[in-house]
Amino acid sequence: MPDAPKPGPRLQEPKPRVVQYDNRRFSIRLEPIFWQQLERQAARKNLRLGKYVGELAGAFTGKNFSSYLRVLCMLDSEHDLARASLTSGRTSILDLVLTAFTPGLLISRYRTIIAYNAAFLAWLGRDRRPAAGSELTSVVQLRTRRPLNDIWLDLIAGTIVSAEVNILHVVPGRVLAAPARFVAAPARGEGEFYAVLWISTNPRPTGELAARQPPRIQAS
Repeated sequence: MPDAPKPGPRLQEPKPRVVQYDNRRFSIRLEPIFWQQLERQAARKNLRLGKYVGELAGAFTGKNFSSYLRVLCMLDSEHDLARASLTSGRTSILDLVLTAFTPGLLISRYRTIIAYNAAFLAWLGRDRRPAAGSELTSVVQLRTRRPLNDIWLDLIAGTIVSAEVNILHVVPGRVLAAPARFVAAPARGEGEFYAVLWISTNPRPTGELAARQPPRIQAS
């Protein structure tokens, strides 16, 4: 009996598909792994694939829709991995970031922004361009006492568990500046790493605001 084919690059060559929704046809070329991820996303929303893709296309304003779908699938996979890697009990670090009152971003080991919360959008104010899937320093500027790469490698290695930085976001006619802190999030799997960047909008809170500080991340 011949061996089953092993997964490899040839099995992941892009496959063209045509999906339809609301009298529109979308001809898209994606690797099978991305089609599978899109189908899972559509199923979670109780939507047919055509309607889900149609809704995404309706909100898309860029030039390369296939590339956008790949990034969307990558982020969704990172969310699933983060929850599986970081969950302690019923609440994961991802959930804490998304629901925190303090502006926060979840960052992958490659400094890709995986998720951010409503407080971060409120901090940005008028300039609310999508940030998920972007490299961190393409969205904000970081000022550090040591080279950022050195700090990041220390966080990954576990030499340090947090690092103070200053964050800048420059838009025409306005500069946002605030102290911030990277906090390494303990992952369960070897080689996995995530960090949270908390932005302090009120360095010395008191009373009710004090209770809204970033949750302390502890290893499970």
